[in-house]
Amino acid sequence: MSRGAQCNARAWRARCTEPALVPTFCSDPHAARASRASRWTRPRGRAPAIADALLATTLLATTLLATACNTGTSAEPDARAASPAPAVAVAPAPAVAVAPAVAVAPAVAPAPAAADRALRDRLATAPIVLVERGHGGRSLAFRVTLDDGSRAYFKPEQTFSGTHWYAEIAAHHLDRALGLDRTPLVVGRRIAWSLLAPAAEGDARVSEIVVAEDGTVRGAMVAWIEDRLVPLRAPLGWERWITIDEPPAITPFQQARAWRRARATTPDPDALDARDEPLPDVPDASTAPPVALEPDVPSRPAELSDLVLFDFLVHNVDRWSSNSTNVRTRGEHGPLVFLDQAAGFSPRRARLTLLDERLAATQRVRRRTVDAIRALDLDAYAATLARDPLAPILDERQLAHLAERRRALLDHVDALVADHGENTVYAW
Repeated sequence: MSRGAQCNARAWRARCTEPALVPTFCSDPHAARASRASRWTRPRGRAPAIADALLATTLLATTLLATACNTGTSAEPDARAASPAPAVAVAPAPAVAVAPAVAVAPAVAPAPAAADRALRDRLATAPIVLVERGHGGRSLAFRVTLDDGSRAYFKPEQTFSGTHWYAEIAAHHLDRALGLDRTPLVVGRRIAWSLLAPAAEGDARVSEIVVAEDGTVRGAMVAWIEDRLVPLRAPLGWERWITIDEPPAITPFQQARAWRRARATTPDPDALDARDEPLPDVPDASTAPPVALEPDVPSRPAELSDLVLFDFLVHNVDRWSSNSTNVRTRGEHGPLVFLDQAAGFSPRRARLTLLDERLAATQRVRRRTVDAIRALDLDAYAATLARDPLAPILDERQLAHLAERRRALLDHVDALVADHGENTVYAW
């Protein structure tokens, strides 16, 4: 071998034993294709031709790895892929295995915002072909069918103080702003009373419907959930799933009237101690929180914690009842759905004692939910409400009340963290 050839051979061996090109792979092959399969750094001071040869060889090895992941085969690279010999056979692979993934992904999974927008437009404008009177609840509402066969639930403006049509719209947009995605889609709409009246004939609540001078009724058009909605049968003592301290003697997770009645008839332990009177030997069932059973699914405690925080923000006191009408899941053991927010966003008061009690009893929370509440842009939220066909949805005082409740909620969580630590409070 000539001296020149020997020098070249020694140089080649030296370069082959160095980490000349260092790939940094993404652990997720889908994410790798969505960004870049690898990042490369070219060594300084090396011959470009040799470095390019090494680059081509290593890229071929990367292609084999990506192809194996895409075809469901082992992700372990074949040792033969490092050899330059197969270069001709596998060279076309990169165009097939890597390029198409980014291009087709948006078409397969459209953004939820786009899907929401399409459904919202249909609810707001599609012709109504059938109207039926709704069932259940204190307020009068209507089931409607649109010309494309889809259904919705129309909650009209009425004088009954326990329901606010605009609260459904405001709560829905807050749900989306927080990334919860638990409420059905809602949009404001005006419907001719002449179209609704036949379905309400004979109903004693007809006089409560507010009909405008032009003969229309404004209200909230709520998208129909086609899944079977099952009342959540949480076991007695479920509150322990979301508490750190002992649960309150009188659970706040019940109807407002029942809660007030229990507080009025149950002896106050502090008051009894002050009068040196003995406590009852056998506590009433309402004063002895039972030990909770296991949840039906592991995610249920976190979902219920989210629900309590959400209700506090939207000011919805009408959630809990003996038959769990407004606490339902999509099918048996399915995800929790946040239904019926019409009692929320009172125009008069920012806080309610019962809602404060429910918040106080919620001591274990989901971190990402609290982070979303903390990061909520109230100006952007108000701008979203302003785009509804029946805007304005909330007035300045109601928005200020929401800001006040947000501050109270975050102060509550921060105080819990100070007392119990992040790992205990942020349970999920």
